[in-house]
Amino acid sequence: MTELKKIPGLMLKKDGSYGITVECPNGLIPPSLLKTAHEICQGLNCRLHITTAQKLMFLDLDRDSGLKALEMLELSGASVRKARDLSQARVCVGKPYCKFGVQDSFALSQRLYDELARMPTPPKLKYSVSGCLACCAWSNLIDLGFAGVKSGYRVIIGGHGGFRPTPGTEIGKVQSHDEAVEVLRKAAELFAREIPKKGRMSKVVKNLGIEEVKRHLGFN
Repeated sequence: MTELKKIPGLMLKKDGSYGITVECPNGLIPPSLLKTAHEICQGLNCRLHITTAQKLMFLDLDRDSGLKALEMLELSGASVRKARDLSQARVCVGKPYCKFGVQDSFALSQRLYDELARMPTPPKLKYSVSGCLACCAWSNLIDLGFAGVKSGYRVIIGGHGGFRPTPGTEIGKVQSHDEAVEVLRKAAELFAREIPKKGRMSKVVKNLGIEEVKRHLGFN
C-alpha cells in the first residue's frame, strides 16, 4: 500500500493528520476555489487556514478525506502545492490600491509566478514583492525581495524571519519585469547549487560573500 505521506500534495503533520496547501498567486482567491473549499470543509469536516505565505491550507484530514479533498481540488483546477520548487511571492496590494504604492506589485508578482513557479528549488527560498519601501510584504526581511520605487524595484537579498530575524542587503535595482525575472531565475539557480537539501539565502551570502552573490545575479 502506498504511504499517504508519499502522495504529492498531501503533507503529514506532527499530530498524524494530513494537510493540503493551495497556492493563491497575489494572495487572490477566485470564487471557484472558495466554492470548492466550502464543499471540502463541509463535507469532510476539516478546517481551512490562511497561511502567513498567503496560501490556503486544509487541516485535520485523515487518509481517506485527504485523498478525496485532493481529488476535488484538482478537478476544480486549484494549484495544489506538490513539489520542491518556487512558489508564489508574498505580495502587498501596491499601486493603485494602496495610497503609498508606487509600483503595481500584483503585475510583477504574477509575472514571476507565471515564468518561474515550477522551477525546481530546495526549500526554503522565499521571495516577495512590495509596492513601496514600506515593505509590508517583508521584501526587506526575506530571501529575495523586490521593493518598489518610482523608477523600478530595489533588490534586497539574504534576509529571513524565524528565531533570529535578519534584514536583507540591498544589492541593486531593476527597472523592468524582464530584469526581475532574470534576477529571480539566477537567484534560484545559485540557491539550488549551494543548498543541496534545505537552507536560506542568508547562508549562501555568508558562504560566498555579498560581492560574489551580486556578480552571479548580474549586479557587478
